[in-house]
Amino acid sequence: MLAQDNIMRISKKTFLLILFIFIIGCTPMVTAETNPAPEQTSLPTDTLAQTDIEISSEQSPTHQQSPTRVKPTLTPPPTPTPDPYSDLYGCQMEIRFTTGPLSDKSSTFDVLDRDYFYDKGDKFAPGKGTAIFYEVQRYFILHSAYVRGNVLRPMEAEFLRKYLEYWGTTGTEYIEGQIDSLIGSRVLWTCNEEIIFETEITGITRLSHEASNRLWLEPENIEDIIRDKEGLVSEWIGELEETDQPTIYMGFCGWGPQSLDQDRYTYYRYLIQFEVMP
Repeated sequence: MLAQDNIMRISKKTFLLILFIFIIGCTPMVTAETNPAPEQTSLPTDTLAQTDIEISSEQSPTHQQSPTRVKPTLTPPPTPTPDPYSDLYGCQMEIRFTTGPLSDKSSTFDVLDRDYFYDKGDKFAPGKGTAIFYEVQRYFILHSAYVRGNVLRPMEAEFLRKYLEYWGTTGTEYIEGQIDSLIGSRVLWTCNEEIIFETEITGITRLSHEASNRLWLEPENIEDIIRDKEGLVSEWIGELEETDQPTIYMGFCGWGPQSLDQDRYTYYRYLIQFEVMP
């Protein structure tokens, strides 16, 4: 009976131990619920590193999106001003004084075409009413005196020659005074009834006989001839001053000594310098 009671005590203890172990094994850990792991809000390390690179790339000046480029507006090159002198060949030209002692005096003439330089013929013969024009030098050559000596038929530049030296019997002092009085006169140039220039006379000179001959033979060297002043100093009258302004030259013959007969009418040559007004 005693042995049986002992066995019962042992079995009861064993049962209680097994029950205790079972209860502990089925009960969750309190620390697991009261201290839960914080919710992960940050990105994984590898993802964050990649994102940082992308952000820094967007913020880096060297990787900023290039602004839209606006093509610059190209200013076309200025259209060159047409050279008015190249259109003077073939003109029916008129020159008219608007001021000075020859005010309202005028002359008309036909400027020969360029083909004159290849086939001169008699296109510039006295009485034809024509003029020769050298474009580079801006130099017109006109006839003076009278057609066949007829005083009723003055040629294109006769009114200028006569004003400067009358009948060619006047002296240097007279011619100088006439030159001075013409300086500053205004002259309008009309081509085919269209005004193309307004000019002012800025200089007049009478070349020596030697220089006059050279100018007839070498019109393209007009500036050198004016500068060289070849021939007798006493035969030169008046001055042409050098200028950087656009100018036009007009040349025509002057009368020489009375003893020369026919050669008298082409012995000297006058040059008038016209400055083109802006």
